[in-house]
Amino acid sequence: MADYVYLDQPRADIYRMIPPDGQVIGSIGCGRAATEAQLVREGREVHGADVSSEAIEAARTRLTSARVIEPGEETPFEENSLDGLILADVLEHLPMAWLKLQSFSRAVKPGGWVVISVPNNRYVEALVPLLFKGDWPEYPMGIFDETHLQVMTHKRLNRWCEAAGLRKEAEFDFYDFQFLKRNLYRAVNLATFRLFRSFLTFEVQARYRRKA
Repeated sequence: MADYVYLDQPRADIYRMIPPDGQVIGSIGCGRAATEAQLVREGREVHGADVSSEAIEAARTRLTSARVIEPGEETPFEENSLDGLILADVLEHLPMAWLKLQSFSRAVKPGGWVVISVPNNRYVEALVPLLFKGDWPEYPMGIFDETHLQVMTHKRLNRWCEAAGLRKEAEFDFYDFQFLKRNLYRAVNLATFRLFRSFLTFEVQARYRRKA
């Protein structure tokens, strides 16, 4: 992961999914923790983990604690130790990620929340090179990120979460980064009563609660 691009700006799309409850929060794949730092400023206790030692150096200056997690490590947190957990664009990078999610979710207390964001591989602009060109390119970032190991869709994430004992509480729509595309896809999505949401949203984003 040495060449992976770690951005250092707060993500409003992740922050909006985090509910007001939960004092002790974990973040796996926290990177430099620009988003999580906002929670610390609110008075919450946030513990981060990431595979990048460089990113963790920055995260340690912003979070309650932060440490490097080894790629094969089961989970960085004790069972039932967290009120909430952030998994922001991390599951798609993990082998056997559905099993990792089961392990990660056990760190959250029953009734606690898990916020998840993954790329949507059913996004219309991801299907164009696949269906019309017969190719799946490798890019440094985005849906075609060369470090992705998992193909993610709304249904696949929901199935994983159900198997991990998580109940979906809320879904969030995240559109293209470009202004015109973002508003076009949003308008089409709303006009069609979100029937084509799985083709129009750039990310799959939802908040779940751990079942009792």
